[in-house]
Amino acid sequence: MGGFRAALALAVLMLVCAAGSCEAQCVEQGERVSAEILKVFQMEPTSLLRDRDVRGDRNKLTGRLAAYVVSDITILSAVRALVSESANVERTSIGMALRRAQLICVPRKPENAQKISQFVQKLSDSAVSAGYSAELEAVEFNPNAVASPSGSAPGSATNKPSGSANSLMSGEWSTDVGDPFAPAPLPQ
Repeated sequence: MGGFRAALALAVLMLVCAAGSCEAQCVEQGERVSAEILKVFQMEPTSLLRDRDVRGDRNKLTGRLAAYVVSDITILSAVRALVSESANVERTSIGMALRRAQLICVPRKPENAQKISQFVQKLSDSAVSAGYSAELEAVEFNPNAVASPSGSAPGSATNKPSGSANSLMSGEWSTDVGDPFAPAPLPQ
C-alpha cells in the first residue's frame, strides 16, 4: 500500500510539473518563498513596500523581490504594478532585484532569465533600467559576489584590485602610476 501511495504522489508531481507550474521556479524547493506570501504579493504588490522590515531599506527590498521572482516567474505582472506605484528610489531597487533574479535563473532556467530581460526592456522605465544595469556592474566589479535569493547584497564594488597584467598601474582603481623599476612579481 505504501509503494502505491509513493507512486501516486510521484505521478501527481509529474503531472503538476508537466502542466507548467514547476517551470516557474529558478531555485530549489527549500529556497523558494512560500506560495502564500507570493499570493499576497500578487493580490497587492504594494504590500511589499509597506512591510516594516523592507520599508526604507533598499537592500532588503532588492533581496526580497529577487527571492519572489526566482520562486515564481509568473509574478512579473505584479512587479509591473509595483513599479507603477513606486517612487524613483524604489524603482531602482526593483531593477536591481530583477537583474539579481535573472543572474540566479541563468544556470538553471535560462529561458526564465530571458523572460526577465525582456520584461525589463518592455517596461521601459529609466529608474528600473538604471538599477538593472547597476546590479550587473556590481557583480562585474566583484566577481566573487554570488547572487543569492536570500536577500544578501553582493559585495562592495569599491575595492577593485589591480591585476598583475597591468603591473605599471597601482592604486584602488589602477589610476596611479606604479614604480616602473620595481621588481616584477614572481608567479606562485
